Amino acid sequence: MSITELTGNPRHDQLVHYIAERGYMNIEELAQLLDVSTQTIRRDIRKLSEQGLITRHHGGAGRVSSVMNTAFEERELSLTQEKREMANAVSDYIPERCTVFITIGTTVEAVARALLGREDLRIITNSLRVAQILYKNQNLEVMVPGGMLRSHNGGIVGPGTVSFVEGFRADYLITSVGAIENDGTLLEFDVNEAIVAKTMMAHARHTLLVADHTKFHASAAVSIGNARKVKAFFTDKQPPAAFRQLLEEDKVELVIAEDDA
Repeated sequence: MSITELTGNPRHDQLVHYIAERGYMNIEELAQLLDVSTQTIRRDIRKLSEQGLITRHHGGAGRVSSVMNTAFEERELSLTQEKREMANAVSDYIPERCTVFITIGTTVEAVARALLGREDLRIITNSLRVAQILYKNQNLEVMVPGGMLRSHNGGIVGPGTVSFVEGFRADYLITSVGAIENDGTLLEFDVNEAIVAKTMMAHARHTLLVADHTKFHASAAVSIGNARKVKAFFTDKQPPAAFRQLLEEDKVELVIAEDDA
């Protein structure tokens, strides 16, 4: 597979490619993949961060907005049928006359499309893309906060967004995540988006987590909570055994959404 030349340095180009592909990687992983010392990787990360090609994190590096924008467009085209099945399952789960928080991402956008035929729901979302899907149904009340608009995914973030969310008590939060650890830790790539998601979680009576099987193999940097605290987990395949046991211990409902066709 050819790597796009960005820096004129093959190792740096490869490092940026890994970060773009995986979202977040720690220093040890990068050092092993690139066959150099961790000190070299730290220097590389510092330099590439200064060039605006990646973002430095404690112990690793992650995508920047321009790279995430490409990744977001690619995710729109991935696992579309699986996302549709999960979204339909979530729509069936949500009762009538509810207030619902919805976060950012291609998975929850699929849920928004599934909710488009519903009535008597109040939707509060910090995703402009979700709002653009749902506002067309005049039987739904759609609310968005003020804040900073992220160009790569249509997300709205910032202190004003958090304050707006804190003014509500939702019946349900519908959210996806960047990655899931086997101990139940839920992770996101972006700290500003994570803060809003955590606030929604704290102000929702029930959290519905929607994530496909690839999230168990992804890496991300910022914790937003633990799957032990969610009401139901919607996915496309059986999760790892350790994670299934965790869900059973904490009586989290597991919904495997599969195509019946």
